[in-house]
Amino acid sequence: MKIFILNPKVEGSERDLIFSPRRRQPLSLAYLASLLKGDYQIKLLDANALDLKAEQVLTEIEKFQPDALILTSAADDRWECPHPKIDSVFKIINQARITNTILIGPHGSLTPDWVFQKCEVKFIIRGEPELTVKKLIDILAGGLFWQDLAGISYREGSKVFHNVDASRIENLDELPLPVYEMLPMEKYNYSFSDLPQPFSIMVTSRGCPFQCSYCLKVMSAGKYIARNPRSVVAEMKYLKERFSIRSIFFQDWEFMIDKERVRQICQLILENNLKIIWGCNGRANDIDENLVRIMKEAGCVRINIGFESGSQKILNQAQKKIKISDLEKAIKICRDNQIKIGMYALLNLPGENRFTLKETVKFLTRNKISSMNFNLPIPYFGTPLFSLIKNFSSVDWNNLENFAGRVEVGFNPFWARFLLRHYIFQSKLGYFYFLGPAFYKEIFKKIKRLL
Repeated sequence: MKIFILNPKVEGSERDLIFSPRRRQPLSLAYLASLLKGDYQIKLLDANALDLKAEQVLTEIEKFQPDALILTSAADDRWECPHPKIDSVFKIINQARITNTILIGPHGSLTPDWVFQKCEVKFIIRGEPELTVKKLIDILAGGLFWQDLAGISYREGSKVFHNVDASRIENLDELPLPVYEMLPMEKYNYSFSDLPQPFSIMVTSRGCPFQCSYCLKVMSAGKYIARNPRSVVAEMKYLKERFSIRSIFFQDWEFMIDKERVRQICQLILENNLKIIWGCNGRANDIDENLVRIMKEAGCVRINIGFESGSQKILNQAQKKIKISDLEKAIKICRDNQIKIGMYALLNLPGENRFTLKETVKFLTRNKISSMNFNLPIPYFGTPLFSLIKNFSSVDWNNLENFAGRVEVGFNPFWARFLLRHYIFQSKLGYFYFLGPAFYKEIFKKIKRLL
């Protein structure tokens, strides 16, 4: 059986909030290829990293003549914030015309009926894909009965069926190493230069125990499950020796939840003398002085935290379960240890008004944060934020971005951005900032950067 595994390039319009996919390894597909390669003929194509358009991908599929096509609507580094519009994915499915086409990712996991309406896909895998896809391929290859397989939705003729959910993968260490050797490793990069190429992401845990209102967790719903520290460091060592990897970003939603596990990983890095620098995501209230010190010693150069807002009211309404004091403490600890701080920020979460915006600007000023990129919260299906949309029956993936930053707020995103900039300029340059030359120098710098 010949299987074509594809990470497509998701192409949207100029107005999309998420402008371009990141060039990071599609590890869920690489895990799939690793599970299947011993029994089947596999071709893994990362069209996103190679910048291949749908027409070029279709040519490659035609050359390979697969018996099954597996593709994703969002690579795992975008599982929690996928691009809403996936027409380019539908185009490949509809024009490739492979009978056994299998789609993984959040779109089908959340809204399988909508996906079936938009394309001719045969199977949709809901939730974690690896083990379910392996079972499905084995069943198809053996000509066996697959209609009762947990975790799939499927089409038979004009009818669509949804089987019961599959269980989460309880032991992530049982998954083989991703087939990094089938990926164009030289193409991948991090968003900032502090994690240089050759670069790779890794996933050492799945899930998150917290319930932030805007966070999409359908791909790893429920509990937090982590890999053994020795497994993690063994993969780091392999990446270093096989591909000369210089830096790694741990793509876990929250790498620092289990502090003892992080300490063990750091200790093993030091014991193996792995000269790799790395970064991770962490919650502000998981960052403490002793932990950050050993992380720094073991090569950590960056910690990205969910700042979201400088208003305690907004954080509370978003069910963030952190305090402003937690954020300020985390910033100080990272700065004291020369760790780069990446800060995710959201503008116009529910409850946002001019007073909460002023609180955010005061926070930025007080903590000497000179620049910050604020994104709009997209009310993804299945999140508490989505449930706040009035008349949500009319919402689908193609118009979802129209509701970004517009759920239970005092003003629309344009005015929110305008007021935020206004308060920032007031804080930096004074109440009548627009009368002084410093303001126009700032504007000129921004225009120059854009050009």
